[in-house]
Amino acid sequence: MRIKGADIDRARGVRRAYTLIFLLMMELVEELGSDRALEMLRKAVERQVGLFEEEFRRETTPCMNPIEMGFKAYRSFMEDLGAEVEVHKRGEASITLRVERCPLYEAMMDAGVECGDLQGGLCTNLILPSIQGILKRLDPALRLRAMLTRRSLEEFCLEDIYLGS
Repeated sequence: MRIKGADIDRARGVRRAYTLIFLLMMELVEELGSDRALEMLRKAVERQVGLFEEEFRRETTPCMNPIEMGFKAYRSFMEDLGAEVEVHKRGEASITLRVERCPLYEAMMDAGVECGDLQGGLCTNLILPSIQGILKRLDPALRLRAMLTRRSLEEFCLEDIYLGS
């Protein structure tokens, strides 16, 4: 998908905002240490999950299939971040999603974070726990797992939503 006109400006603005956040996070890690910064990040994630869940529940019907509800929540969360999400594979008990353009990843590159240094940590400590927290509140059996994490701008991520025990 090609971005045009106002969408290009909006995408740049989103990326700049995330770049600023990553630069701030890097300062926090340097000032407070990574353990304390991650603890603060986890607390912020918990608050974010609650806010998103309230908004999401107002926009959905409770009788949706759990996988479809999980997919809708995932897609809404990621697209609100500015990411491009497509269904990669759909099965009876799972949906695998392909994340193409990701302003978070692009902002890390802008902030000078090396490709492998923070990406896995960002997803592991912020994005995936946020989405997993939302899924768990929607249905305790819903799970999310990273199948493939991008390592360059040209690559993509694959993430799987499924019902677990």
